[in-house]
Amino acid sequence: MEERKKYTGVELMGSAPVGTALIRLALPMMIAMLAQSIYSMTDMYFIGQTKDPNMVAAVALVNPLFMVSQALGNIFATGGSSYISRMLGAQKNDEARRTSVVSFYTAFGIGALLSVFLVIFKTPLLRLIGASDATYGPANNYFSIVAVFIAFASSGAVMSGHMRSEGATKMAMTVQLVGIGLNIILDPILILKLEMGTAGAAWATVAGQAVAYCVGMRYFLTKKSLLSVNPKEYKPNREMMKQVLSIGIPAGISNIIMSVSQILGNRILASYGDHVVAGNGVHMRVTSLFFMFVFAFVMGYQPFAGYNYGAKQFVRLRKGFKLTLIFSTSLCIVGFVILRLFGANFIKFFIDDPQTIEAGTAIMNVFCFALPFVGPQVTLMVSFQAFGKPIHSMIITTGRQLLFYVPLLFTLNHFFGFAGYTWTQPTADMLTTGIAVVLGISILKIMRGEDESDLARVS
Repeated sequence: MEERKKYTGVELMGSAPVGTALIRLALPMMIAMLAQSIYSMTDMYFIGQTKDPNMVAAVALVNPLFMVSQALGNIFATGGSSYISRMLGAQKNDEARRTSVVSFYTAFGIGALLSVFLVIFKTPLLRLIGASDATYGPANNYFSIVAVFIAFASSGAVMSGHMRSEGATKMAMTVQLVGIGLNIILDPILILKLEMGTAGAAWATVAGQAVAYCVGMRYFLTKKSLLSVNPKEYKPNREMMKQVLSIGIPAGISNIIMSVSQILGNRILASYGDHVVAGNGVHMRVTSLFFMFVFAFVMGYQPFAGYNYGAKQFVRLRKGFKLTLIFSTSLCIVGFVILRLFGANFIKFFIDDPQTIEAGTAIMNVFCFALPFVGPQVTLMVSFQAFGKPIHSMIITTGRQLLFYVPLLFTLNHFFGFAGYTWTQPTADMLTTGIAVVLGISILKIMRGEDESDLARVS
């Protein structure tokens, strides 16, 4: 009956059977990510039902700009969560609480400043990311609405990260499902019935985020959490900020670099036609399903790894790492097979435009070769984040796009044209995973408890 025992979040990470702990931590995240993918694809589906490739292309063009807000949230969601898990494992609950407050309000403030910047420089930014005369209008309609609410999106991501850090993954799932569910309900009403187009998609997104935000705040305000959002506990200190930023900044920079990479890629694709940008947008929504599944499972492993590293429970740590590596890699292989066999059918489901379907299918048929390399790469990257190893995680998180993707993007496109573009991401992932495996040798030392560089701080 051990498997059915109820555990608190901290007990789950520290004393439950490893397989049980990983499943219970990861499953709510995987359900939430599945819902997120369904929402993302539903959003694209209803925009596609307008039969206007320019609207589809517009959303694809604007999306990378809002990855910047995710990057800001990711700094404090990833960095704060890593430090919080280690502090909880070391029984330093007060420091964990203060870290949650500092991370939350700092992310909100930076998000508000970013909103002001995006609104002021909206027109040049839209032109910079490749909006043509045909796509500028729908891109502007979407951008103008979502940009105003970035502070809530950023701090909302921090709340979800902090829930995971204390093992409350079911609550994190609930928050996401509430917002996504409302978004999915509003999409057909606003986009099609009220004929609001991309503006309707934006308002559906904002409404979902607002409701999810309120649910998340209620969780922290009703004292169900070990953590807090009480501004009176906003008390940063040097060690806290060092730990949060050393892990969070590389993760945030990775998101920003990924955003810039997508913008550069869209600009190149725009030279082949707006229908190619639209096809790429549809392809990315479909393939993100498999990336999100893998990432969700590994994010369930992250608080487990951080807690047990802080508690010096290295036998549990080693077993958890092994199980996560096996599962994430297996899931990626399954994803590769499905996309390779049925990718074209997925593209056709979303939009009835022959040129868009042809372009999206061509990109997906090659892109899927990146998937088998993602499982090991993400597992190793998140392990370094959980252990508080900023240099190692930074090399992996930034290397994928900055060291490989961007140079390959221009080189392969220059010599091989559109076919070269399609091979950019798979090649970058193969090279990045190679580096991650080499760096991962040091993980064996960490999981044997032989690396004392960080253990002294959590003793």
